[in-house]
Amino acid sequence: MKHSFLLSKTLLLILLLISLIPTSHLIAKPLTLSFNKLVVNAEIIESKDKQKPFFLILHGTLAWHGMELPNTIQQLLADEDYGSLAFTLSLGETNRSGFFDCTHPIISGHEDAQVEIEFWLNQLTKMGYQNIMLIGHSRGGAQMASFALENAEKIKGAFLIAPLIWDKKQVHSSYQPVSKLDLIQQLERLKMQPNKILSNQNILHCKKATVSGKAFLSYYDELPEKNTPGLLKSITVPTKIYLGDSDPLTKGFVAQKALFSHNKMIKHIMIEDADHFFRDFAAEEVVSDIIGSLPAESH
Repeated sequence: MKHSFLLSKTLLLILLLISLIPTSHLIAKPLTLSFNKLVVNAEIIESKDKQKPFFLILHGTLAWHGMELPNTIQQLLADEDYGSLAFTLSLGETNRSGFFDCTHPIISGHEDAQVEIEFWLNQLTKMGYQNIMLIGHSRGGAQMASFALENAEKIKGAFLIAPLIWDKKQVHSSYQPVSKLDLIQQLERLKMQPNKILSNQNILHCKKATVSGKAFLSYYDELPEKNTPGLLKSITVPTKIYLGDSDPLTKGFVAQKALFSHNKMIKHIMIEDADHFFRDFAAEEVVSDIIGSLPAESH
């Protein structure tokens, strides 16, 4: 009898503790739409209050919206009653899901993200959201920075997590020993033949891939601008950068602070023990800071 009483008491305590854990009433739903004759995918967590900040989230290089970081950020925002949409770049493929398959041809360049960011932003505007902010990770951070630079009137702010840095000298010096290819000569040839299809190419983290000349140029030539610190110098919307002290790329970003230090719209914060993918508590710190950065009336 005593054992049964203690068991019931323990069960009641557990149920009480569970009831005290905040849960979100916002529900994640898949969203599939047509774009430029392609099917594109996203995960949306809608908010009833269309005046509240709403977040548009972009993943990193050859990744997708279902990877750990975008997924975690969406749920953490929902826990605080903020809606979001995390989308997957098509990369020229219809109904793309999961990490990019390197056996498929690479035909989409870095700059192609811009039209898809605008597409999803327009969808949110049509749904009535009026206070849209951008979140981008890694290459997605640089792509969101590019969009913010050219479309300041369409967004309220940007939050960039471990955004891409790009330096021609460093990229070229690291590429050539691995590929045994004169990258400068390759780029000059492709400028004359951007529609050429190349095979057995090392590009990004894909080995022996098939790639279009246009895409190869986009990832390895100086243009389009891919270096986030260079983009930040002229951004006119409030923008916050999150760097991880355990991310090997952070040192290179900090070394370029002079490029944007004059811009009062830019702030950056170092997250302790965060690697490039901001796992576990690092993501919680980022979302907590994002919410704390919002205007008081948004809370």
